[in-house]
Amino acid sequence: MAFTVKRIETSEEQEAIFKFRYRVYVEELAMTEDADHEGKRLLDAYDAHAVSYAIFEDGEVMGSLRVIHPVDLPDPGSIIAQYQMQPAIEAVELGGICTTSRFILHPRLRHGKIIFRLMQAAYGDAVSRGTQVSYGDCSPHLLPFYEHLGYRRYTAGYNDTAYGFKVPILLLVGDQEHFKKIRSPLRRLAKAVPDDVAARNWFATSYPDYLNLESAAFLEDDVFFDLLTERVSGDPLHKVNLLNGLSREAAQKFLASAAIVELKGGDKIVRQGDRDDTLYILLSGLAEVYNDKSTGPPVCILGPGDTFGEIGFLTAVPRTASVIAREKSQALLLSADFMERFISQEPATGARVMLNLAREIAGRLAVATAQIASQ
Repeated sequence: MAFTVKRIETSEEQEAIFKFRYRVYVEELAMTEDADHEGKRLLDAYDAHAVSYAIFEDGEVMGSLRVIHPVDLPDPGSIIAQYQMQPAIEAVELGGICTTSRFILHPRLRHGKIIFRLMQAAYGDAVSRGTQVSYGDCSPHLLPFYEHLGYRRYTAGYNDTAYGFKVPILLLVGDQEHFKKIRSPLRRLAKAVPDDVAARNWFATSYPDYLNLESAAFLEDDVFFDLLTERVSGDPLHKVNLLNGLSREAAQKFLASAAIVELKGGDKIVRQGDRDDTLYILLSGLAEVYNDKSTGPPVCILGPGDTFGEIGFLTAVPRTASVIAREKSQALLLSADFMERFISQEPATGARVMLNLAREIAGRLAVATAQIASQ
């Protein structure tokens, strides 16, 4: 089937997007955000002032993305505060800023190249308006995707009541040097834009702690492994349970799509009931596992080297518990999609990793069984 990516121009097309959002966010992902359940529509006050793009297949919406220019809003105060835009406003003014949000895809398209065409359309919108900085946020498991496009992290994550833990990100629209370095799908479009050295220098000055990417896909194997060694304060082959028995070379291959996410005390990195198949490995700090339906103490305490999220990772069922960082922590994340590909390409290493994961699950089950027996 042929796909068409276009800017939304009619009220009928906009209504189709609202219904598409509802199907994905509410019916598929069971998000708790307020919605028009009677009309099966999902929209908010920003939609009246935003520009939307969509992927169509035979007249049906298969993906959508929204661009908001804060300067077009009657009261941009909320969105400025949400993304902490003040440093950018002082550097490029409000008219040079936009946000991207509501990036949604039909399940069938989530691993295809058509998604980049949607982002390219939004990028073209930003360029046409003279935008220099584009803000957004994403769930942790999407960090490698957004960083591949050229987005960077710039501040700590936060808990969104509707969508769970989110990581704020921004894109320097004219940062040709960065696009080229990471081989971004946007780099060809960026050639039509003057290289924005001033914005690049502004980012380096404003967010020095976020200059280096912490996703394996953009670092040499040895560099990422050394970074991991620093984060776990020792050899990851011994400190990270999932890597036990692997050679350094095998571990580096396994970690090829991993990313590190920073957490602060109170961050709910996994939320019970969410549909998410990301596997996490705690690198530093402590985290607590809770059953949201219980008022009792934590189910267990996680420390450096422990994995969590393994049930959703292995079975794709909704999260069975919540995981909350007790203190400043760091976690490594891996996607189930990557694991499936890795096992087919590196079966011996994949089998060892799965054995390590099974042993960790069995150990927790043994502890839980003993606790029940002692009651």
